[in-house]
Amino acid sequence: MADKLLEFQREYDWDVMKINPRAVYYYEAWGNEYDYDHYNDVVPTRTKTLIHDYRDLEKVSVLPGDQGVFAEQLDMCRMIVQDSGGEVPIIQSAFTPIGILLNLCGMRSVGRYRPSPREESPLIDLCLDHPDEVKRALKNIAETMADYCSKLLTTGIDGVFYACLGMARSGYFTLEEWKEFVEPYDLMVLEALKGSQVIIHTCGIYGNPERFTSWPINMIHWASSAVGCPPIWGSKAWLNGKIAMGGVDERPFGQNKAEEIGRLARTTLQKMQDEPFLLAPDCSVSVHTQDDELRAFRASVEETLR
Repeated sequence: MADKLLEFQREYDWDVMKINPRAVYYYEAWGNEYDYDHYNDVVPTRTKTLIHDYRDLEKVSVLPGDQGVFAEQLDMCRMIVQDSGGEVPIIQSAFTPIGILLNLCGMRSVGRYRPSPREESPLIDLCLDHPDEVKRALKNIAETMADYCSKLLTTGIDGVFYACLGMARSGYFTLEEWKEFVEPYDLMVLEALKGSQVIIHTCGIYGNPERFTSWPINMIHWASSAVGCPPIWGSKAWLNGKIAMGGVDERPFGQNKAEEIGRLARTTLQKMQDEPFLLAPDCSVSVHTQDDELRAFRASVEETLR
């Protein structure tokens, strides 16, 4: 995978290299299992789930951040740093503890434009009915992720793309629940990343990026094109010194829409010409994305700066 990521970077010359590993490795660490021969969209089919009721929460223990699947990721980061020549910042991805726990309960991550009714979430029920057991599990996940993130920084990478997924979505957790079951454990992980570059990603509709402006981070990435999210232009007024990231709807990618992608990117670049920001799709792009779409996105910067 390291070779493919480096090849992708050299082909398109991105200003930041974001490592995009398989999303399920965090869940595998605690016992979920997946069939890589059969995919559900971009995620392999889950064949084993760790948590079936509140008694299973005790299975979520603290793990060493340099063993098993975490060791595999650390090795990959070292390879990429060694072979990249230090030309661009390198950012690895990491997931929020509450999102990891959600997947250990057998649910897919909240995010993008997928409906996620709270009344259908076993995690919400666990939080309401067994809060102490949930918090103990979250603390164990957070301690593991903090250890892993501290080890990541020893590989030579520059920082972490910290995916809060859609766990800040309005209508899922209430704000009070979010402050109780989500924020404290994210801050535990972020403590281990002090001194590095941290990008927070709040995914999809109603993502509430304003919740993160007081966190010890550098950038906030949100879906400015999604319903219920603020536009990226003008965001400097409320970002509290954080840098915005995004500005291009990811949905046209993979649909043979290079011209539209270039237009969207140029529009954002023009509207943001007086604000510091990192131009990016609002979320990860389709696996069916075409070469000409990526080149149109990349070329928009040079075309706007001319």
